[in-house]
Amino acid sequence: MSRWQLIVLSVLWLLPIAVLVGFGAWSLYESGRWFWLWWTLPVCWGLCGWLWRRWGRQVSIPVPELDQTHWTPRDQAAWEIVAAEQRRIDELTAEQLIDPQFYVRITQELAQKIAAHYHPGARDPVGSLSVVEILAAIDLITEDMEDWFLRYVPGSHLITVAQWRLLSKAPRWWNTAVNAGWVVSIAVNPLNLGRFLASKLAVEPLTRLVQQNLLGTFYALYLRQAGHYLIELNSGRLKGGSKRYREVMRRLHGDVHSGTASGESPPPEPVTITIAVIGQVKAGKSSLINGLLGGQQAAVDILPTTHAVQRYQLDWPDRSETLVLLDTPGYSDAGATEAQRRETRAAVRQADVVLLVLDARSPARDADLAVLDDLQHWFQQQPQFKPPAVIAVLNKVDGLSPVLEWSPPYDWRQPVRPKEQAIAGAVAYTREVFGARIANVVPTCADLAHGRVFGITEFLMPAIADTLASARAAALVRSLHGTFDHNQLRHMVDQVLAAGKKLTEVLRPP
Repeated sequence: MSRWQLIVLSVLWLLPIAVLVGFGAWSLYESGRWFWLWWTLPVCWGLCGWLWRRWGRQVSIPVPELDQTHWTPRDQAAWEIVAAEQRRIDELTAEQLIDPQFYVRITQELAQKIAAHYHPGARDPVGSLSVVEILAAIDLITEDMEDWFLRYVPGSHLITVAQWRLLSKAPRWWNTAVNAGWVVSIAVNPLNLGRFLASKLAVEPLTRLVQQNLLGTFYALYLRQAGHYLIELNSGRLKGGSKRYREVMRRLHGDVHSGTASGESPPPEPVTITIAVIGQVKAGKSSLINGLLGGQQAAVDILPTTHAVQRYQLDWPDRSETLVLLDTPGYSDAGATEAQRRETRAAVRQADVVLLVLDARSPARDADLAVLDDLQHWFQQQPQFKPPAVIAVLNKVDGLSPVLEWSPPYDWRQPVRPKEQAIAGAVAYTREVFGARIANVVPTCADLAHGRVFGITEFLMPAIADTLASARAAALVRSLHGTFDHNQLRHMVDQVLAAGKKLTEVLRPP
């Protein structure tokens, strides 16, 4: 539908209403009842102004939520740069907010600050970015802004650049015209003075409020989207281009059935989430894995038998993710050897969740603390990766005092019985020792041979489920970095072959 057709339809729809309102007002004036009805306008407008001041002066305009689940600590720190720029909005004028050059300048300044955060000390922090990455960021920003403008700004498809610029000047010419109209109205009927005061107290402030909020919201949203994608750009997650990034974000949100009917965009593969099981020898890692798998699949013995990393697939009903368990070699309570640390670190690098299995009967935690600190140090050196959540699994709680008692279930969160109090004490001690290194502590018993199974389905699996959103994000962050880097040479070869084919077609004689 063209613009003039829309105008014709609007006039035809509004004309009868305007005619009825006009003749109704004239009829009331002629009947002498106008005096008893005119006061509704200043009273309602005055009440509107009072409520506006009472409820606050901010108008909430809908903006889409940003998903930052996949962000690393370095990304979160970079977001503070964007937040600092957003807080400066009160310093800006309406003229700046409608000037395209202002947005170009603010984007360049923000890009330099964020790039310097990711590449400190670099002479040209932007120089290391590829052209594809920069074009992907521009594409993502403009696509999001277009979607918001079309969705939330009425008549946005009809607003021209000239009309958008006029928004910053609207109160000036509008106030001049309205004030002239009020002078004539009051001269004709002095009772209109009440309506004039109500207009000054309510209507004009609300008009300015709408103007400021529309321009301010547009600026804040633009700055937020630009900052978000500049962080994605500098983190290296746009190396594969905007299409690849959108695909991975769809997988992050669990949208595995969003392929188009035409088949142009097939649904993405389910996300594979890797859960690394680490811990000291004899802590019960293999027994715990068997409890999760529901059968005897991992080797269990008095002596440690997991000398290499073993992989198992965990079937979890009603989950779209593919869950993989890694059974890692154990380390001694005296501390992990360099080879053990290397194997554990290699497994955790692939992991999106870490289960740190602890023997509830042993208070020795120095070796476990050393392993977690080593992993934390490695992730600090690799800030592009999201550290996995660590769940401390306090295994073999059946060996806690009283040792001979075993009558589950045990309500260790509200302990009454001696065994419950012992479990609660062990959980509290573990939290105190590990502090912020762990996300949760879960007591379990996985002695399948003697029929002693406790805490796996009641506590551990819900704890894992609580981390799956973060785990999904960690897995996809790795995929954004790893997939393109792994296939970079193949992409280059394909591009060269495509260019050669095109050149051959051009040079081929007719």
